[in-house]
Amino acid sequence: MVENNMRRTGGIAVFVLAGLFTAACAGEPAALPEPKPGAVSGPRIELRLEPGPHYSKDMKVMWIEYTVWPQVAAWIETPNGRFLDTLYVTQLAVTGNYRAAPKSGRPEALPVWSARKAGSADAVSSPTTVGSAVVYGNGIASRLPAGTYVVLLETNRSYDWNETFTKKNAGVNGQPSVVYRAELEIGSGPREARFTPIGIGSVDGADGGIRPGLEGIDTALELFSSMMVKYLVD
Repeated sequence: MVENNMRRTGGIAVFVLAGLFTAACAGEPAALPEPKPGAVSGPRIELRLEPGPHYSKDMKVMWIEYTVWPQVAAWIETPNGRFLDTLYVTQLAVTGNYRAAPKSGRPEALPVWSARKAGSADAVSSPTTVGSAVVYGNGIASRLPAGTYVVLLETNRSYDWNETFTKKNAGVNGQPSVVYRAELEIGSGPREARFTPIGIGSVDGADGGIRPGLEGIDTALELFSSMMVKYLVD
């Protein structure tokens, strides 16, 4: 679901992540603090997301006005599906402090990531990048044996109803989370891969399964116009 991740500036929003160092932000429209820079050299994983036409939505409930942004989680797995680490996750997905959320919270926000990371170390969150600032992390990429890994990314933005996922059958969530996949080679020099959508999460957050196919999904595929992951070594 969604509440604040990165500000839209018309340029590419860049997130660079590795290990347990993650960038995120609170679900409030207030000004955000400057990010704390991480390492700028060494083996690292870089996630680049460029906002798309349905990245944000302005909302008004009675006299309260606010903007919602996508919630995002990215994590790395072995080719056989063993969860290794969270690379990046928005702070609201960790804290659960969503604005105007039901008492039960919003398990439908990122249900696949929530299930995969269960039992692993909690992801550490920090302020989001502001404007086109770049935040680097240096961690898991330097500890992994050379080889091909799978990077999964799940994203979801509240209130993106359509003809299939309506207010009546999808609540505040609207369309379910969309899960993307990329294969990234680590350990043999710079590599990059583009994310491809592979399915959706549970519309009500009842479980952490990935439903194959994208039937009924439209604007949820346009939260980002470009989604890339890179392995860099210098």
